[in-house]
Amino acid sequence: MVKKFWLSKETFLKVAETSGLDAGDPHMEELYNYLQNVLPGLKKVEELDLTGIEPGMPFASMKGALPR
Repeated sequence: MVKKFWLSKETFLKVAETSGLDAGDPHMEELYNYLQNVLPGLKKVEELDLTGIEPGMPFASMKGALPR
């Protein structure tokens, strides 16, 4: 069963317009369709159990790597 996309097109267009984008641009339809496919997959991140996992320090290994 396909879950209903939680972001209505009306809300999407209002957010786009508020963000300074042209809600009438034809590419908005393409962007909305893209979000319909991508955002539900990101919901899975909420399901991850990260108990006891320390945050990564991606820049810690670069300390001192750049010449001064």
